[in-house]
Amino acid sequence: MAASLPVLALGAASLLALPSAAFAQGSDDCTSPQTVTGNGPFAFDTAGATTDGTTDPGCGDIFDDVWFSWTAPVSGPHILSLCAGTFGGDPKIAVHEVDCNGVSIACNDDSCGLISETTFNATGGSVYAFRIGNFAAGGASVGDFTVILDAPILNPNNGHFYKVYSEQLSWTDAKLAAEGQIWQGAPGHLVTLQDQAELDWILQNLAPGRPWIGLSQNLSSTSYSEPDGGYEWVTGEAFTFNSWAAGEPSDTSATGGSEEFVEMFANGEWNDAEDAHLFTTQYLVEWDGSGFGTNYCSTNPNSNGTEGVMSAAGSLTVADNDLTLTASSISRLAFGFFIVSRTEGFVSNPAGSAGNLCLGGAIGRYVGPGQIQNSGLAAEINLTVDLTMIPQPLGFEFVSPGDTWSFQLWHRDADSSGAPTSNFTDGLRLTFN
Repeated sequence: MAASLPVLALGAASLLALPSAAFAQGSDDCTSPQTVTGNGPFAFDTAGATTDGTTDPGCGDIFDDVWFSWTAPVSGPHILSLCAGTFGGDPKIAVHEVDCNGVSIACNDDSCGLISETTFNATGGSVYAFRIGNFAAGGASVGDFTVILDAPILNPNNGHFYKVYSEQLSWTDAKLAAEGQIWQGAPGHLVTLQDQAELDWILQNLAPGRPWIGLSQNLSSTSYSEPDGGYEWVTGEAFTFNSWAAGEPSDTSATGGSEEFVEMFANGEWNDAEDAHLFTTQYLVEWDGSGFGTNYCSTNPNSNGTEGVMSAAGSLTVADNDLTLTASSISRLAFGFFIVSRTEGFVSNPAGSAGNLCLGGAIGRYVGPGQIQNSGLAAEINLTVDLTMIPQPLGFEFVSPGDTWSFQLWHRDADSSGAPTSNFTDGLRLTFN
């Protein structure tokens, strides 16, 4: 393959020079904030802090503040939240860029009760200053905060997407809310955890605080008994893995009622609770993907830190001629096109690409009118495929029942220095009937 795909140069992000100087948990000086990395949770404590940030036109005064600096690992909307781990006080937060004494780009006073949460758009590689203070002078707030990407995140190990939502709901209402969350055209569900590897990935990448999960006790089940019989996942998957905290499930609430619904602590351990549990302030949603096709071939991260993934929707029945390809979690605002072959292969960094070519043999390209597309802010490209016109080097071919074809997306990207290059998603193998 010739290196004919155009590439997009991503400009180097402007970085703040923010040295670290800790004061309690967070720095009392906005010019030398405490550096934090990743999603958290990160501890903060405003006790004894002074006020050194300015009054913000949009937020007003934030008193007795502490400061943190954080470098965005990827571009996109992010949530700065104190909701899951704040233990006291009436905190108030703001996010700054370039000048901690300037106007904030996001701020919040009360989001979940008196606790604060705000959303802001981050640019990968840029540094942001987080200001955590109090609504009133002389106040003191203590707890943890997290900062996570405000979009479902792909787990490359199983092809599923996950997202934590911060909202205080009953388990029953959280189940309905999860099923109403649509991603890539598919509804979600409360997370169903199948093994320790899946749980570890969630803890590392999502930093949940105290969410509901998709496990509850079916009192009508033939396996029901107290305290640990009859537990079922919302999807009907077999209940073969658990992470109960010591002494749980106990079926005994603080109010003396029964407990049939399951929450997860920040360390990944589970606790049974009543339906309207006041301490459960999040719910964790999972999307299972398209349901057909086989993803294969290793991928390399894009410049924004995500790994491109293929999926398909519609039908694998040739007579239906109803197939849509989707490439997601690729670079934002990047042009790309799908490629296809009957043969799979593996070529690392072809023609200087940052990714891996997962096709071999005769490779066709979807480069006709309207087929070279831009991923936009959603970092996603979709294409409806005509099964009677599969592009190949010597012309178009049609799909017959029993055929297997493999697909991939080639797209613009940038290397670690910002120089233009290209990248690939993983491969998707489809066998038609």
